[in-house]
Amino acid sequence: MGARSIPPPPAFARRAMHVVWPLLAVVITGLLAPVVVVGAFLVAVERRGRVFRAACAAVTLLWVDIRMLVGCWTLASRHPDTSSAAWRDSHERLLVSFLDSLMFYARRWLGFEVRLTDRMHFGAHGRPLIALARHAGPFNSLAVAWLLARTAGRLPRIVLAESLRWDPGLDTILTRLDSFFVPSTSGAGDDRLAGVRRMATSLDEDDVLLIFPEGQNWSPTRRQRIIERLRQRGEEARARRAEELTHVLPPMTRGAWAARSSRPEADVMVIAHAGLGRLTSPRLVWAALPFTHRPFLVKTWTYAAAEVPDEEGAFGAWLDARWGEVDAWVDANAGPWPDGHEPEDEHTEGAARGTTTAADASNDMST
Repeated sequence: MGARSIPPPPAFARRAMHVVWPLLAVVITGLLAPVVVVGAFLVAVERRGRVFRAACAAVTLLWVDIRMLVGCWTLASRHPDTSSAAWRDSHERLLVSFLDSLMFYARRWLGFEVRLTDRMHFGAHGRPLIALARHAGPFNSLAVAWLLARTAGRLPRIVLAESLRWDPGLDTILTRLDSFFVPSTSGAGDDRLAGVRRMATSLDEDDVLLIFPEGQNWSPTRRQRIIERLRQRGEEARARRAEELTHVLPPMTRGAWAARSSRPEADVMVIAHAGLGRLTSPRLVWAALPFTHRPFLVKTWTYAAAEVPDEEGAFGAWLDARWGEVDAWVDANAGPWPDGHEPEDEHTEGAARGTTTAADASNDMST
């Protein structure tokens, strides 16, 4: 079951989580403390220290999240005027601090490292930016958001799954910063697109809107399910195109077009990444730990607004062509599968190993 199919917490649960989450963090920390101790001794036997690393990372990142939640409480008491510039600036600094800490500890304990393959270009000064990113591998959403915030100096507003509201820290700060949580099981497609349009319309000149057009993390199973679903619908041309994309899911046009059509003056960045995309299950993530020799490689292409089609059909074809380029780049930079987990036939990735997903069709923001 993908994140898109997980319903968000009801309103009363969202409020209760502000109290329950810190208490639960204390309990989880207590339970993991002996695991950390045992893991430290096991390093002498298991040199990769996966138990020790995973337990330390879990405890550390949990408290980074709690710190952000407490920071949100503090800011609410200091800035009663939620419409003030100080309110937003303080929350932006808090989110950047959270992302910095997350990436620091992910690198320290898990060997997670972001590397650019070349220099990023962030579009014309004084214009908002729409970033369309590949969606695959652990930490990929937060890593891309951190990269944009730190390298581009643009704090992204993010289109993300509503299931993430179960994390009260992320729920609180991203809601206050006007990110859009895509409904997972309720609401018609047009209603969901309206949220993207509102967010795009409200972008300031130095903002970036971050969208993941695939809608969910790539995995072989998900890829195959999408191909099968397209065939069941009689969409043979799209199914054949999806088969050609072995490392990415076919992009869903409507969400990206909603942002593009709402801000036609915005430049557009396409973001590809590789290195961790093949870690599509907890078992594979565990087998790959630590990621020291598996960096999170990032490649970007930036297009001036005038280079991007301003008609929906042409934009869909343009996005499809860009995703073909992303797929080719990932193919050249994907990195190895974890030891002992490589498919029998590497070239059948598009059929047996490379397949797709499909949360319910009613949840797709696709054409």
